[in-house]
Amino acid sequence: MWVIFAITIAGSSSTGLFWNALSFIAKHAYGFSRIENLSLYLAMGLVYAASAWKAGSVGQTFGWSDRGGVLGCVFGMAVGLAIPAIWPTKLGLWVAGIWVSAVSALLWPVVHAYLAGGRPPDHVAKVQGVFNLIWMTSVTIPMFILPPFLDTGARGVFLISACTLLMVLPLALRLPRMTPKAFVDPSPNASSSHREWHALLVRSRRWLIVTYLFMSAFPPLLPYAFEASGIAPTLETPLTGTWMVVRVLFVALLWRTTFWQGHRLFLIGAGLAGTVGFALALGAGFMPGPALPWMVLGFILFGLGAGASYHAALAYGMVVGEAEVDAGGTFEALIGLGYAGGPAAGLLGIPVALLLGTSPGVAAAVLLAGPALMLPWLRVSDKSTQLP
Repeated sequence: MWVIFAITIAGSSSTGLFWNALSFIAKHAYGFSRIENLSLYLAMGLVYAASAWKAGSVGQTFGWSDRGGVLGCVFGMAVGLAIPAIWPTKLGLWVAGIWVSAVSALLWPVVHAYLAGGRPPDHVAKVQGVFNLIWMTSVTIPMFILPPFLDTGARGVFLISACTLLMVLPLALRLPRMTPKAFVDPSPNASSSHREWHALLVRSRRWLIVTYLFMSAFPPLLPYAFEASGIAPTLETPLTGTWMVVRVLFVALLWRTTFWQGHRLFLIGAGLAGTVGFALALGAGFMPGPALPWMVLGFILFGLGAGASYHAALAYGMVVGEAEVDAGGTFEALIGLGYAGGPAAGLLGIPVALLLGTSPGVAAAVLLAGPALMLPWLRVSDKSTQLP
């Protein structure tokens, strides 16, 4: 586990540069417009979803072991991170963003399988809790160290991240050649235990997709929301990191408690908090009084919703028994769809904003919030609970 955790720290802090901070770098150092940023994130999301969906079959096609896949992906991510450092152009950012999206989407399903395979559900929950805290903390770190480097393209930060990945690369040689097989409970009642959690898994996955729709719309839209609110550029990435810190703290609470398990109302509350938080963060400039307090409140609410949806979806999925690489690929592919949908709504929000006389961020919030508020009330059919 410590090998996987070390790779997770290096990999998550590195990919955090792309998913959470690249838009700020692109705007301040390369002059990306709102449309350029949204288009880049849309492409990254589509590539991530497609790559994650085929995570299990890629290794079979090329004859890789799971360990070989980890080695190849970590090395590939290091190469991708080095691109903006040695090729600091708009095209370089596009190539790096798409490349890292494709490679990282292949890595995380295998990581999930190494952590969950061969362990009973209660052990999986403990390992998953540590894993969540590690990766969520790791992706948050770049947001607080980037402000001095935004105008110069953060070339040194990219290069350090690439070197960090190369440093942990030899650790992957200590992994088993293949991930452990999924745990099978031999007791006669095992198949009926947690049966009621199948419907909760479906609902939590719905919220997971919505959460990532919001999360993916944040990076390409927030730089311009900050500008409209009159907030200094040096505060942009640290303020954005607020919701990530809240997410870490809330996931830590959920990891150590069980009050939320088995309750649909918890998922509904999480979804509502995330939706309201998203709208407040992007629309703070249109609220009465100073924009900063409204934006911070929005980030706090969004962090609570994001932490709840992610932890619940992964926890219910692991307890139901999905611990294979293909299952992890399904989980990551859902995330990828969310990554793509948010920028798509942002692009659609530009003409809608012109018609309504508001900002593209507010228009995107309206477009995304409507479907999101409908999800808790949709029925879960018996067929949809028959998960692979």
